[in-house]
This record gives sequence, C-alpha cells and structure tokens, in this order.
Amino acid sequence: MSNKDGATNHPPEKPGGEGWLVSVDQQKVVQFKSDTPTAHGQWVILRTFHWRPPDYPIPETRRRMLRHNAIEAWETMLKTGWRKCSPPVR
Repeated sequence: MSNKDGATNHPPEKPGGEGWLVSVDQQKVVQFKSDTPTAHGQWVILRTFHWRPPDYPIPETRRRMLRHNAIEAWETMLKTGWRKCSPPVR
C-alpha cells in the first residue's frame, strides 16, 4: 500500500515506553525510556546525546523525571521541530 499523503513512516513505539527524538539543527538525539516505578510515581529516564552522523553519539546528560512531565517534554519537543527516529547505531 503506498503512502499517498507524503507522511513519513515513523519507527513503531517500543513496548515498555522507549522512544527517540532527533534534532538535526542542534545535532542532538534524546532517548526516553521507562524506569522502575516507585511509591512516588512512574519515572522516565531522559538521556541526551550529541550526534553528528556517521560518528557515534556522545552522551551529554541523563536525568529522571516523572512520566507526566516526560510526556509533556516529548510533545513540546515534537512541536518545536524534533522528529521521531530509530535509536542511533552505536
């Protein structure tokens, strides 16, 4: 079946809540990955990498945030030009 509307095919979301976003302009890629829930809530690990293909991604930051904040960050990033992507090859 052809894609007549010209939309790009996004990688499927992985079970367990992992997703990747890329910003070519900023030369960054970000991983969102579910972390172990605690009594205080559901957590997501957010890892940021500097990335200039074909080089390997270079880790920059790692932080943990509550799931609802991670969802908000994901949506904001998509609205500001970040795109869904597959994990970079390391």
